[in-house]
Amino acid sequence: MLVERDLTLSFGGFKYQCRVAEQPEPVMAPVLLIGGAFQDRHSWARHQARLAPHATVVTVDLPGTGCADPLPARYGIEFLADAVHDMITELGLPALNIMGGSYGGTVAYRLAQRHPAAVRRLLLCGTALRVPEPTRTRAQATIDLLRAGDREAFVRETVALFLNGDPAATVHRRLAVTRLLEHQLRTLTPDEADKYATNTERVLACTTADVGPPPSCPLLVVTGEHDSLTTPAMCRALADACPDGRFVALGHADHLMPVQRAGEFADLMLRHFGGLPTDDLPYGVY
Repeated sequence: MLVERDLTLSFGGFKYQCRVAEQPEPVMAPVLLIGGAFQDRHSWARHQARLAPHATVVTVDLPGTGCADPLPARYGIEFLADAVHDMITELGLPALNIMGGSYGGTVAYRLAQRHPAAVRRLLLCGTALRVPEPTRTRAQATIDLLRAGDREAFVRETVALFLNGDPAATVHRRLAVTRLLEHQLRTLTPDEADKYATNTERVLACTTADVGPPPSCPLLVVTGEHDSLTTPAMCRALADACPDGRFVALGHADHLMPVQRAGEFADLMLRHFGGLPTDDLPYGVY
């Protein structure tokens, strides 16, 4: 029987929360899911349901996300990677299978660099370590609009940043996901708005000098075939730079692929974390 527990932890003076769904008879190593912007540890419920019969699943609100303490932008991605490692140690977990989505993918990548013994296999979703200047400008603009109090312009520009607006691109659940994101952006609390702005500034502060040697663990980089934020070309380049890196795009999806293709994404995680081939998927684009 699956046992779920929520824990409050602290790292560097900042409190944060994690949820552990413990599988008493696992067939694979524990799975840790680290989300991106506008996600918390509850955002992965559908994926957890697919993963939990096979492994213990951990989700987390790191400092600066969800209901955790706010984290000033001067604390970099390395701080968050070390916080994850501290959590793994506190929970007494073995080497994990780790999925990092978007912003969370940068944290997961740094974790694999700084604490390689903690990572068994790594899956990065919609992750790019270098932010192109046009994207940097657009992301900064969303922060400026949010802090200026122009919520409707903020919603419009943030949706355009995260979702592919090309009507010729076939995106599964496009209308429903767009409405979901718009509602989430319009109803951000002051705390959530501040965390989005600060976390975006944290990512924008990263430079090419921060990248360092790639992790050596088995690594799969995935995104939607129509991702216009972290494009397939950017994600493929990240995979190609890693000694055991592979890339696949999921069809009919963009940057919010984990929501648009939730079932297929969960299947992909099970395949990669279980050591199964991922080079001939019926939903993959190569």
